Amino acid sequence: MSFVRRLMSFAIALACWTTASATDPERTLAQLHHTALRGEDGAPVGAASMAQTEDGWFWVSTRTGLYRYDGFAFEKVPLLPPSGSGSESTWTIYAAPGGDLWVSRTYGGVARLRHGEVTLYGTADGLPDNVAMDEFGSDGEGHLWAAADTGLYRFDGKRWTEVSAAWGISDPAQQLLEDARGNLWVLTSARLYLLPKGARRFEDAGVPDTYPGHLLNHPDGSVWLRTNAGIHPLPGIWGKPFPHAPPRHANSTTTTFDRDGNLWSVACEVNLCRMAGKYVDATTTGDVEEPRMQKYTERLAMTSQVTMNLMEDRDGHVWVSTKAGLDVFRDSWLSRVRFPKLEVYFALFEDGKGQTWSGTASHTAYPDRLWRLTPDPVPIPGFEGAVDTAYRDRDGSAWLGGNGKLWHLRDGKPVPVPLPGDAAERGTIVQAIARDGAGRLWLSLRNRGVYVRAAEGWLPASTVAAFPALAPAVIHADPAGRTWFGYLDGTMAMLDGNALRRFGTADGLGDGPVSAIATIDGHLVVGAEHGLSFFDGERFRKLAAQPMDRFNAITGIVQTEDGCVWAYGMDGVIRFTAQGWKQALARPDVPAVTRLLTMEDGVPGPAQLVRPLPTVLEASDGRLWFAGSQGLAWLDPLRQPPPPSPPPVVIRSVTSGGVAFKPGAPVELRDSRDLKVAYTALAPGHPRGLAFRYRLENMDATFQDAGSRREAMYNDLAPGHYTFHAEASYDGLRWSRSASFPVTVPPRLFERTGFQVFVALCAALLAWIAHRWRVRLLTQRLRWRLDERHRERERIARELHDTLLQGVQGLILRFQAFADGLAKDDRSRATLERAIDRAEALLVEGRDRVKGLRGHASEDGSLERRLAALVEDMDWPVELSVQSGHRRRDVDPEVVDELYSIVREAVVNATQHSHARSIRIAVEYARRSLNVWVRDDGEGFRADTVSSDNHFGLVGMRERAMRIGGRLEVLSTPRHGVVVRVMVPGRVAYADKP
Repeated sequence: MSFVRRLMSFAIALACWTTASATDPERTLAQLHHTALRGEDGAPVGAASMAQTEDGWFWVSTRTGLYRYDGFAFEKVPLLPPSGSGSESTWTIYAAPGGDLWVSRTYGGVARLRHGEVTLYGTADGLPDNVAMDEFGSDGEGHLWAAADTGLYRFDGKRWTEVSAAWGISDPAQQLLEDARGNLWVLTSARLYLLPKGARRFEDAGVPDTYPGHLLNHPDGSVWLRTNAGIHPLPGIWGKPFPHAPPRHANSTTTTFDRDGNLWSVACEVNLCRMAGKYVDATTTGDVEEPRMQKYTERLAMTSQVTMNLMEDRDGHVWVSTKAGLDVFRDSWLSRVRFPKLEVYFALFEDGKGQTWSGTASHTAYPDRLWRLTPDPVPIPGFEGAVDTAYRDRDGSAWLGGNGKLWHLRDGKPVPVPLPGDAAERGTIVQAIARDGAGRLWLSLRNRGVYVRAAEGWLPASTVAAFPALAPAVIHADPAGRTWFGYLDGTMAMLDGNALRRFGTADGLGDGPVSAIATIDGHLVVGAEHGLSFFDGERFRKLAAQPMDRFNAITGIVQTEDGCVWAYGMDGVIRFTAQGWKQALARPDVPAVTRLLTMEDGVPGPAQLVRPLPTVLEASDGRLWFAGSQGLAWLDPLRQPPPPSPPPVVIRSVTSGGVAFKPGAPVELRDSRDLKVAYTALAPGHPRGLAFRYRLENMDATFQDAGSRREAMYNDLAPGHYTFHAEASYDGLRWSRSASFPVTVPPRLFERTGFQVFVALCAALLAWIAHRWRVRLLTQRLRWRLDERHRERERIARELHDTLLQGVQGLILRFQAFADGLAKDDRSRATLERAIDRAEALLVEGRDRVKGLRGHASEDGSLERRLAALVEDMDWPVELSVQSGHRRRDVDPEVVDELYSIVREAVVNATQHSHARSIRIAVEYARRSLNVWVRDDGEGFRADTVSSDNHFGLVGMRERAMRIGGRLEVLSTPRHGVVVRVMVPGRVAYADKP
């Protein structure tokens, strides 16, 4: 059962591991994708050891210290405290199962890095003084071991102990290796020891002739040994495959198998050797003399030939440390062709025997050659000259055009062919060659136009049809035998027999110089400087792209047997699936779905934009060849490597206002509300092509696209709870996410709900106090005005009494004395006495007026009394009622006077104008107001017919109400009587306080 479980776990792990493939065994070292990280670019030099921990960080140990690398920048990691004075030099590093990194310090001591924390171990912890650990290893139970010149050491979690003799090791250990079964192997200069999982003592493995030797883990779980006699698996069960899950950590060595079984070694004469796994057997020695061994050459352009160690990371990339930097080898879809020297401008063609060729047109101090591609380039002896165009003829031969030269290649032998006129003497460049359906060979000469080859030699194209004078950049013969000519002015011409048809902007062209013509699925496809178009039989239709310039400067187009369409342009190699191409033709206005291959996929830069054209060739073996501005490359369309898995994303730093927080820990922003987060993706072997995005939940509605930027910034965050995470992807479809961390922005005092409620209540209280103060001020001012009016009336009454009334009284007395002196029968006396009576009546009336000016309702209920008196004086049925509420109130005298006048005017109006049969007067002593109603059952009137010109009574009533701060309402409808209501605020009406 245990074997079955191991087998199942191995299958699951293998399925998850398939996205990280090793280097293609069918390709040579020169054909692998190579990246050189040099010292001048910031890479550490002279790395003594390399490792990759389970979190994805790549580590490098050097004499200047320990470095880590995420694929974007090297960062030195201090092991000593800032005040420490010891050496930073490091020696061997070891990525242990579980995630720890162990570092051997060059001058003694060991450091452990765990979750960013450094723990130092020295002589006080059982280690030897001034002795570096050369090897580390782990046994099946998770215990750590280390080997040095002074013996074998074991770590129990707290201390180190030298255990060589106690555990059965009698010789100095030279190598430690843990295998897939959980066993620990120790290789010494005399023998090979084994510590089985769970055992308490090493045992002799019984393998002879192990010195000098080196142990290797094979990806199938077996253990191999390399000696001077060769490389072979260990005897017995240890050399048998064992299903296991691939480790998530990696450590450097000098000889290793990659995950596909390919053998790599820097312990060879040329310092870097590689052999495909299928050739590795018991007879393999690993020496450079091996016929299948791939060796270092200067064509690799490595940082240095002086290699030190190598390592395969968990993504299948092979790292090689040198004295001058680091070199990374990995697989890619395209394989670069490495020439002995830099070559550019390639003219690709295939002969009738299936051999692929390329001429060059570099025009440098070195002669251009004709190369046979195997796929490595092999020059043809005796051929020199630039090749600006190449065309395979129907019989399998090829035509090559150069500067004033034309060759016809048969059976690998180029034969010169004369050019028209003085083209050879002038060095005229041959731009394009093609043969039409009628068997005529067409030739485009720069600045001379088009020529056709006939039995009598070369003839100008004008002898066939009215060709333009401009020489075409490309010529293409379609399957129907028609010949298409593409010009640099953006126009095209089509020759069908001897009939020539021109195409221009009116026919859908006009995207710049024509640089590629091909027939794909029966449609003519044209690449130009500003787009890709196809001919629908009547006109050209442009394909939409996203981004808009994706199809710019297409210089080569082919279709493979699986229906996929490949185009090469400025952005790189563009691949349409068969279905995607059909959809693009059906709906050219909708951006086509494509895959873009770039230099990270092995593309040799942007497509070459000038001669030779075209830049893409489909060979008979299925390979596609691409001529780029930085070299030549090929791919097998059927061998599509799995897309790389998105790398892990980590948070590097979190800062706010100069304060740094521990990455991944909860963040609380108190002093500053600005947030800055630095993140990265751990893709040391494949950093280019990554796209990032991030999101602060509860702040960002969606992810924020960051492109290649690895930093997020937020300013002045509002109070609340947030969660931040970042993601990375190669293709925009599959994303890896960082660990999320919470961000809390506590509210300031003035932002807290309780404080805001308190402020609102205080504001309401202040507003209420201000309102009360304002009301009291207005009330006081109104009382002052009433008092002033009362005093003024008393003054007037006093003046009238002391002057006018007293004078009139004196005049009456004098006139009375005069009348008394007249005879009783004197008619003048009667007239005078009548006048005196009239004067006395006026005097009485004047005194009454004066009394009214001085009178006021000082007694309780004076308003009621005056209204009662008014009722008694009326010869009309008037009813008076009083509603006192909780109690009666004293009314201000001035208010009594005004209300009395208003009521009297309302009663008079009811008797004189409304013809009321009854009148009701009501007084209500409310808590906050004094209300008086006058209701009648008269004829009433329409309120909109009343004007101030003939109803002075209503105007006066409103003015009196306004003078005491009250409000007058008159409600009336025809034949339903009139209601007059006066409401006076209690603070004005009442003389006493409630």
